[in-house]
Amino acid sequence: MGTREYEIVIEPDGSVKLEIRGHPGKSCLNVAKLFEEVVGKQVAQELTREYYEPDEEVHTRLEQGY
Repeated sequence: MGTREYEIVIEPDGSVKLEIRGHPGKSCLNVAKLFEEVVGKQVAQELTREYYEPDEEVHTRLEQGY
């Protein structure tokens, strides 16, 4: 398993840009869905060449404490 990187940019207009690196195959979509729960629904998506690599199994868990 390689290095995983997540870059979140919040623009002055409040829009959010997320770049996910290090998740080969469609596993990046699972990670994007997790971030979507936190920052809101995505309005656009651009797939990188990593998306077309063989898939890997990814498990995510999100807990929110109040």
